[in-house]
Amino acid sequence: MEIPVLHLGILPHKNINAVVDIVTKYFKDIPFWAQLPNYAPVEGQFQQYLTIIPGVKSDVLGKRCYLDTKSYLYRSRGVSVLKDFDDINLATLKSYRPNSVFFDYFLRIIDEQKPQYAKGQIMGALSLGLLLRDDSGVPVIENRKAMDIILKAVCMQIISQICEMKTVYPAITPYIFVEEPEITKVCTIGTSTRTKKKVLGILQTMADTIKDNGGIPVFHSNHCLDWSLPIDAGFEVLSFNAETQFVTILNTNVKMDKFLNSGGRLAWGLIPSKPEDLLASDSFVVFSKYMECVMRMKNFYKLHKSLILNHSIVTVGMNSELFTESISEKAIVLAKTLSDRISQEAAIAMQEE
Repeated sequence: MEIPVLHLGILPHKNINAVVDIVTKYFKDIPFWAQLPNYAPVEGQFQQYLTIIPGVKSDVLGKRCYLDTKSYLYRSRGVSVLKDFDDINLATLKSYRPNSVFFDYFLRIIDEQKPQYAKGQIMGALSLGLLLRDDSGVPVIENRKAMDIILKAVCMQIISQICEMKTVYPAITPYIFVEEPEITKVCTIGTSTRTKKKVLGILQTMADTIKDNGGIPVFHSNHCLDWSLPIDAGFEVLSFNAETQFVTILNTNVKMDKFLNSGGRLAWGLIPSKPEDLLASDSFVVFSKYMECVMRMKNFYKLHKSLILNHSIVTVGMNSELFTESISEKAIVLAKTLSDRISQEAAIAMQEE
């Protein structure tokens, strides 16, 4: 079987037509809507998802954003967000569409190519609640009402994305990446049951929203320490940086055998994240690192090698400001080559087993 390659979203390009070329050339099977921080500051990973949260203000001097919970906009529009989630209709969904210069181009690509899958993304409610502070400096996650508004606003963005993709091509199934870079600040192994239950509830609401609207929920984090949480919350794909996160996957609390045997998949971030490491790397080096991880996982969880191989996805993404357009394209080509190698190895493993 063919191993999918999914792009994490960020590209260094400033030319929209060049981005269209990248997506249509390398990701025609699973196109993605690109985030372009070099094109516009609002395309940044955090800022891009703040516009739909009522009451968010910018402190130019302090160079930060905060949630003004005393403002009229927060008090009036916050109630509207909760109502919108309880009574979803097409008119309100339009106000939650992604704040992206590329999203309309992305929809056009779907319309022209009619792919089986596409890829979208969202900043998770946990990370938004931790990164965003109220006017007194307290993280919003400590404010129950504000967190409910943020969670429902995030879910509305999810529904809006999927709805727009399916309006263009009803047969499409979107992978929706829920990015939670700050999750370790609220929950690690050994965290109190009360906190863990709260975190699990938030994750489960996002995963259920994706599945209920015809998408595949993907949990993505480069800093998660307890992968049992997204598994228990119902995420169907776990996306991680293999270089920094693989050890956390090997944990007795993580029900990896049950997860994979029930159809769950692992999205491996194996492409070097530093430009100098990427330029010095090749498909043999990356594939060798992948197979080393596979064998360790096989032995740790007592799994069939073919199960891990066939339930793998390759991811590629460029978060470093040092990535150029040419280097990012090299990373994409390397990811595609790795995908082909894994597909070949999976066929061999199935024959041997």
